[in-house]
Amino acid sequence: MDLMDSLFVRPDRGGPGLLLRGAPGVGRTALLDAAAVRAADVGMRVLRASALAFEVDLNFAALHQMLYLLGHHADRLADHLRDTLHRICGLAPGPSPDPLDASTAVLALLGEVSVECPLLLIADDVPWIDRASATVLGFVVCRIRDEPVVFLAATRTGVDWLFHQLQLPVREIGPLAA
Repeated sequence: MDLMDSLFVRPDRGGPGLLLRGAPGVGRTALLDAAAVRAADVGMRVLRASALAFEVDLNFAALHQMLYLLGHHADRLADHLRDTLHRICGLAPGPSPDPLDASTAVLALLGEVSVECPLLLIADDVPWIDRASATVLGFVVCRIRDEPVVFLAATRTGVDWLFHQLQLPVREIGPLAA
């Protein structure tokens, strides 16, 4: 099975996600792009966040990027979950949500959206994901085994990050050919 095929192994047969790890410039983002195209081609909805160093201190910056366009789906959820999602995305006033409330709301949203079609969650440059988003994504990844949701992340070799505790399967990426 090649790398692209391994990305689409059902979670109950291969785990809920995969981490691509490689040196800078090796082609991790190109692989994420290819996975996104392939996922869309097979009918999956792709939700993506590309972390940026300057956003590392902004609570929920990565989740905002990944989930913002799903705002209309939040209206189908219970009021407290909808309100939490709206605060995550900056669409409602109020304090930053509690990590467990935020995690539960995001998991409920993904469950609601995945009823329509399977989801591929992509996180690029995971060491730069803000702590609040990383906490929620970690929570979600630990609980999506029975959902039609797959998590794909990419990081540089030798960089510590919060997600290492998830013990995702790792695929080391060498330089890609043109």
